Amino acid sequence: MNANIIKKANDIVNSSTAAYVAVILKEGFPHCATRSSQKPDGIFSCYFSTSTSGDMAQSIINNSKTSVCFNKGADNVSLSGNCEIVSDMSIKKELWNDGLIEYFPKGVKDPEYCVIKFTAKSASLWIDGEVAKFDISDISKPQSKCGILCKVLNNPACGDCKGCMEMDGKPFWGECPVAVCCIDKGYLHCGNCSDMPCDILHEFSCGDSEHCDKPKGARLEMLKYWSIND
Repeated sequence: MNANIIKKANDIVNSSTAAYVAVILKEGFPHCATRSSQKPDGIFSCYFSTSTSGDMAQSIINNSKTSVCFNKGADNVSLSGNCEIVSDMSIKKELWNDGLIEYFPKGVKDPEYCVIKFTAKSASLWIDGEVAKFDISDISKPQSKCGILCKVLNNPACGDCKGCMEMDGKPFWGECPVAVCCIDKGYLHCGNCSDMPCDILHEFSCGDSEHCDKPKGARLEMLKYWSIND
């Protein structure tokens, strides 16, 4: 697995307007329904609007464990995690739209208007014939200077390489100019640099060689995620 499939999964989630959401009813049975997805942050989190007295909100009060599935054609992004009811009025106002007035006639302050945040804990992906299963914690911590997921990268060519972070910018294939630059500037990874992406990193991520990201920019997204969560 590498950052490419995560970029593809992020694109599917961020472009989707709806998702299948499964919660656990108080009777112990799973209950799945289609929900409009709001403010998605790739595979990491998203929001849903529902009614306070409805099955989704009431189930989450009793059991926060939730599964959310996005799909595009034959590609599938299944996420498991936890939901929480949002009380922050600024978020509720941000997610409010005029179409909701039909269901919540008193507007954003209607007691039945409920906003729920889903945060993923694990992911199961099937995209372009590739399968990837992992915990979100497996990719949350920086694993390289440039955004490659060295700890979960399945590449026999790497051999015993521990990655540029542990090998002073000299992975199995030789000295890496991106890693050396990052080390010289004193950054943990390139996402901490105000010049990100510099010309060197941009070429590594968005160039046309066989070793560049496919889709382009995959490792740049990982760097942005790491920089937010450092």
